[in-house]
Amino acid sequence: MVKPEFRRLPLVVEGTRGNYIISNGKSYLDISGSAMTVGYDFLNQIPSPVSLLVYDNIYTRELTERLKEISGFENVAYSTSGTEACDAALWRHKGNIISLEGGYHGLSNLTFKVSNGSGIDKTNSIVHLKVDGRRDEVEDVISYNENLLEDAHHLLNLRNSTLILEIIQSDGGLYELSEDFLKYIEEKIEEYDLRLIIDEVYTGFGRSGEMLLFKRKNIKPDMVCLGKGMAAGFPMGAVLYNGDWDLPYHGAISMQGGNMATSFASLKVMDFLTEENLRMVRENGERIIKEIKEIQSPYVYEVRGRGYMIGIEIGTEKTYDQERADEIRKKLYENGIIITLVGKHNNVVKITPPITLTEIEIERLIMGLKKALI
Repeated sequence: MVKPEFRRLPLVVEGTRGNYIISNGKSYLDISGSAMTVGYDFLNQIPSPVSLLVYDNIYTRELTERLKEISGFENVAYSTSGTEACDAALWRHKGNIISLEGGYHGLSNLTFKVSNGSGIDKTNSIVHLKVDGRRDEVEDVISYNENLLEDAHHLLNLRNSTLILEIIQSDGGLYELSEDFLKYIEEKIEEYDLRLIIDEVYTGFGRSGEMLLFKRKNIKPDMVCLGKGMAAGFPMGAVLYNGDWDLPYHGAISMQGGNMATSFASLKVMDFLTEENLRMVRENGERIIKEIKEIQSPYVYEVRGRGYMIGIEIGTEKTYDQERADEIRKKLYENGIIITLVGKHNNVVKITPPITLTEIEIERLIMGLKKALI
């Protein structure tokens, strides 16, 4: 079951400074991803949140054109979150849905069902495929999936179904889909004439080290969902798509989707995400992973990830040590570093720092991890 714990810490946030949150006079480096993107210096410039439902505005116009340019899609629909974006994309063509176990797409009624379950959910017309590389999966994932799809096709008729996936499963445990598995998915898309949704709510806008990871992977989806970091933490999401979609309100999926204020914020984020800064995220991510591995902690089963999406799995080859992971989180908190735990067993330390992370903050993070993991 993939449901982010979002456990509250014993503090009340009084404000922020750069990449830190402030509470009771103490500064905490936020590596949890909860702030998504902090440290930007344009927040005092945010204009009024004029709704896209009634008014066109210069910022949403420019954002739409830039998103179309970088993605290659014809159209953009706006929401106020990644969950809303995924929900709308899944409903666009209705019909059957195929998802991946370990994927997380939100907590709305539909996205929650899609994010959780196994095998064939006949009641909700959802098929949950298994993913290679996860150590609690069946031995032969492809063989399992082939049998599952054959059974599901007889029950539901999978022709023209919608398939949704994350290239890096975020709250599922920071697993990146392998090239072989993506090739297998490509074959299934052709075989069943599937419509592909790529959920880039986490991976998009720099956190993976790419503006859009599907472009780096040379995947050709029918829709792409965005959210989280695209507007520096302001309520913003989007669906990139081709073709016609009978959206009634000028491309706004929800009341304040793509309003003037959030579009302005998103443009400022895009200005910051130059190729140089994206390259820095990629290089810093490799460095952080390397330095974590060099700690040689007896509690760490695996360190994995890309860019600023890094997972430290706590346990052994035979165990998933959630209790130890929780102790590590507490130690980091005591040293002024905030992280969260993810994965099916809540034993994966999620390292998802803001894109604006500085050299000093990287050193502080590594030092904190050394103290917590030994």
